[in-house]
This record gives sequence, structure tokens and C-alpha cells, in this order.
Amino acid sequence: MKKLTATILIIMISIPVIIIPTKLSPSVLADPQGDYPYQPTDLVITEALQYLRQQQTTDGSIGDVTVSAWAVMALTAAEQDPHEYGNLVEYLQQSINTLDENIATDWERHALAIAACNENPRTFTGKDLVTTIENFYDGTQIGNQAILYDDFFGILALIACGVDQQSTIIQHERTYIHTQQEENGGWGDVDATAAAIMALVAAGEDQNSDSITNAVSFLKTTQAANGGFQSWGTANAASTAWATCALTAVGQDPTDDTWRKNGNSPIDFLLSLQRNDGGFNWDSNHNMNSEWMTSYVLPALLGKPYPITIYHTDTNDDNGTDTTNSTTEWTGIIRIEGKNTTVFNGTVSCDNSTIHAFNESSGHMQDYYIPYPTVLGALDEASKQEHFSYYVMYYPSWDAFYIRTIANDSDWWHYWVDYSLPMIDAGHYQLTENNHTILFGYLENWYAHALQITVDKQQVNASEEFHAHVGNETSAPVGNATVWVGSTSYTTDDHGDVTLQRTIPGDFLVYAEKEGYVRSEKITIHIKKSVEITKPVDNALYWWNKQTSLPYQGIFILGHIDIEVQTSDAVQKVEFYLDGELYHTDVERPFTWRLNTRAFLKKTTIQIYGYAYAHGTLMSIYDVDEKEVTLLNCFPHLHILP
Repeated sequence: MKKLTATILIIMISIPVIIIPTKLSPSVLADPQGDYPYQPTDLVITEALQYLRQQQTTDGSIGDVTVSAWAVMALTAAEQDPHEYGNLVEYLQQSINTLDENIATDWERHALAIAACNENPRTFTGKDLVTTIENFYDGTQIGNQAILYDDFFGILALIACGVDQQSTIIQHERTYIHTQQEENGGWGDVDATAAAIMALVAAGEDQNSDSITNAVSFLKTTQAANGGFQSWGTANAASTAWATCALTAVGQDPTDDTWRKNGNSPIDFLLSLQRNDGGFNWDSNHNMNSEWMTSYVLPALLGKPYPITIYHTDTNDDNGTDTTNSTTEWTGIIRIEGKNTTVFNGTVSCDNSTIHAFNESSGHMQDYYIPYPTVLGALDEASKQEHFSYYVMYYPSWDAFYIRTIANDSDWWHYWVDYSLPMIDAGHYQLTENNHTILFGYLENWYAHALQITVDKQQVNASEEFHAHVGNETSAPVGNATVWVGSTSYTTDDHGDVTLQRTIPGDFLVYAEKEGYVRSEKITIHIKKSVEITKPVDNALYWWNKQTSLPYQGIFILGHIDIEVQTSDAVQKVEFYLDGELYHTDVERPFTWRLNTRAFLKKTTIQIYGYAYAHGTLMSIYDVDEKEVTLLNCFPHLHILP
């Protein structure tokens, strides 16, 4: 099921909303010379900046922590230094402790703001925002599986923090976003689609790709007669600002005839919302969160898509010394494919290393210090993590290290860096920030080749088809390769493509093998049940229908809870049982039932039966799911929570 893409007005923040109908009196109309984008010295910009400064409070904030972050990005877009706006940067430092550790978008938004302040996001207030964001990555997507904004902003934030766009997470996220694009070209509403466009472009997407072209076409369908872009039933500043930034990200001019409705461009609409005090209204009739709207509109008027700023690691600190390059540490992914199994696949960090190797000339084991990060050093770090052995020989006459054995597989080891086969030994290949992945492969052949595999989906329903593509180290298609889904094998066609299908639910590893090639990476595919309990989730504690962040082994429910079920399209009726006794039947989607029975620390099994039509009328059991929970609900009729 695709992630929901609720508007950014809901997903990114939770602040009080004030709706004040007002008669608009814009201070600036369309630029009389029609020049776009605006410059920081133009009146429309300076008045908006003055408005933001006037809204700043004594603690440095402009609005709450969310709005302050967007305000920082707006200031930077207007070539202002956020450090010169009172205690604004200090406020961001102090408020980092208020971010929700379970919500990826909180950290992504903050990282975008910190990068805009030209502060190091890896050391800001002692926290590494890059690692924090990356820790939300589950191998497929970032953060909550029910939303997409954490994926869009995950890419934008990591790029803003200086992470290379070819990093594994960013490129996997790019692929994932592609899979979530809807048939109409969008990702839900205009706000989400605009964010997706900017994320894809930031990740290296061609501005003229089919995905971008279709997304821009979707934006066109959301444009109102007044030139603005609409969501929530009306053209508004937020949606128009985001759509405008997306258009500039793909090289389009929002003021040209293509983007005019009744002679009105998106820029004309935004300017019509500016008040005499310099701030911007939400729409033509409402003043809603004006500091926030103004922060959105400024980058749009200035033609500055997100991310506003990309932090570079050669930035100097206040003393003029290079702090971010003070270490040569390398962090990246290393995968080791042995003769019959995967030895290691994970992330390692290394800087210098001491390698214990056999000196071919002296005939003795010796220690060799290497003062910079190398492929051999990364192998050494991986061996410490996974506790596998390796054996290295050193040839003084060649000044070269030869990896003889890894995990008991001997002699035929090759390695690639970013799927390029180097012509240098692993002990002398110096890793840089431009290197991301290392592959060691056991292959009894002097001519080394490696397989790569991609899939179009990583979560599918039982019996649903999905597709894989297999290529070599240069991404050229590989035909007649064996693709494994668990213990079931398939074969690629001449184009390296294959259609896959599984009927049994569960998690399966998908990978490719072929004689003369190092096996591919292994991708986990989740085959969903036709009926699956999605709430409560495993290993969670619930307090009156809300999941807490407290750790718990099992499922504990205090008070009532709404049981939620996800089903395939074939399921038409769901029955809810407790310990084998039928309590509720639901024939309308979404299938839910409120469990609100008296219990005192009672272990109970929730059972779900899904039914499908057979032969047009007869109902038959289609699938079953169950979960064991512990209930504590002494007063089921006294609860007042919705």
C-alpha cells in the first residue's frame, strides 16, 4: 500500500492555527518590469524580511521551532545571515532537545535549517543529524511507512548536509519515491508532488525524465484561475510557494505563458497575498500562520528551490581552521561475497589501520601501519565487527598487499570500489568521501565480473507479480542469470529482466547468481498477508489507543484500542475474534474494531478472519492473522478519549 501523502501543513508540524478573515491590502503587486526571480534588494523581499524580524521574540524564535527552521531557510535564500538575527541560531540549538525522536521529519527539517545556517550538521550541539536521519532508514525507505514526506525531506536534508547524491540511501530513496508515484503523475496533493520533484532533482534525476514530466503535468492540473496552486479546496500561499520552487528546480519559469491562468501567474498570486506589514496571508480571505507562510513564499519569489544551502565539509570555523576535514575517517558500505555465502554486508568507518600480514621476504608475520583509510582497512574493521578471519601477505619488492583468505575462502578474491575494478592493491587504495561502497567477491576466474540487482517493489501482496533487473558492474543487462526468491529460482531474459511471484507471506531474500559473476546484493522482499493486523504493532505498549515510546517485549494494551486491519482487494468481510469468540464483523473499509472489554492483565489472542466472494455470492475464509496481547482495562465504560 502506498504511503499516504497528507498535506505538508499537517505532516511537518503541529502548531496552533489562527484563521482571521481579513480584507487584503497588498503592499506590492506584480513586478512592474516583470523580472523573475526577485532579488534580495527588491521591495517585496525587504518588506517580508522586515516582517519576519518584527515577529522575532526575545528568545530568538520566529514562531515555534518548526516555523523558525523554515524562517532560517528563507533568510538564507534572501542572502541574510541567520546569525545576525538575534538569538535565532541559538534558539535552534536549544530547541533541538524538543524534537521527537520517533519523527524523522522533525530532524530532517532541523538539518535543512542547520545547513542553511552554515553550521556543521554532524556536530551541531554535539549531535550528528546525518546519522540520526540515516538511522530512520529501514533498508527501503525513511521513517514512517504511512507517509512520504519523511522520504522527500530525507533526501533534501541529507543533500543539504553534504551527503553525496550517489550514496546508497539517497539512491535507494530515489528509487522508492519512483515506486510511489501515482498514475496521474503526482504523489497525493500539490505540496507532496512539489516536494517529490525537488527531492528527485536533488538526488540527480534528469529534469526531463518521464517521472518529472508527469509530475509537472500533475501540478498543472492543480492550478487555479487566479494563477495559484490549490489544496484544501483553495489556492493558497503554501501550495503555490512549493509548486513554484519545484518549477524552478526543473528549470521552468513560473511567470511565462505556460503557467498563466487568465493572465495570472503563480508569482502574481503570491504577491497578491502580501499585506501592508510585509507578511503574507494563507489565501485571499484568511491570515493563517503568517510567519510560516512568509517563510515559504520568500524562496519561491527568489527562485530558490530546496535545499537552500548545501553544507560543504571544507567550511572553516570561526578561528579560520578547517574543522570538518581534521580527520580522514571514511564511512561507507562494505559487502563481502564468499564462495557460497555472504560473509559481511554493513557499514564501517576507518581512518588509519594496523594490518597484521605475512612478509613474503622475511617469512614472518609483521604489523604494517597505514595512516589513511584504505580498502584493506575497511576489511579489517568489518572483520572486527563480524568476527571473521582474513589472511594477508605483503610483498616488499612490489610494496603490495595480497589478500589470500577471507573466512576460509582462499586465493580468488577480487574487489571493486563503487563497482569499479581498481588496478591497485587493497592496502594502497586510499578511500575518500567520494567513495561509497566496497565489494569483495570470491570468483575462481582472472576476469572478474559482479552482478547488481534491483526490484520495482519491496512490499507486495501474496501472488502479486513484481519485477527484478540484473546487470553487471557497469549496469549492462545480464541474461540467463538465476534470481532467487527464498529457495525458488527464476531466470532473467536477454534484457536482464524477470517477473517474480510468491504465494506464501513472509520476508524473502532476493538476489542473483551466475557462473563467472560475483553474486549480487540481497534485497529483502516482504510478501504481505491478505489479512494483516496493523494495529497494534508488535513489541509496543499502548495507552488508551495511543502507542507510547516506552520499550516493551510483546504487546501491552492499557484501556481501549482500535484494532486496525490491512487487507488485499479481494477481502470483502472481516471478523474479529478474542480467544476464538466472535466479537465483531465489519464489511466496510477500512476494517476496524474498538477492543474495549474488561480485563486485568489478561493474555488474549486477537484473531482476524478475512472473507472473499467465491463464485459471486458464497463467502469463504481467505486468510487469517492473529496476535497475542496483554489487556488491562478495569473500567471500559469510563473512558472519554475518542
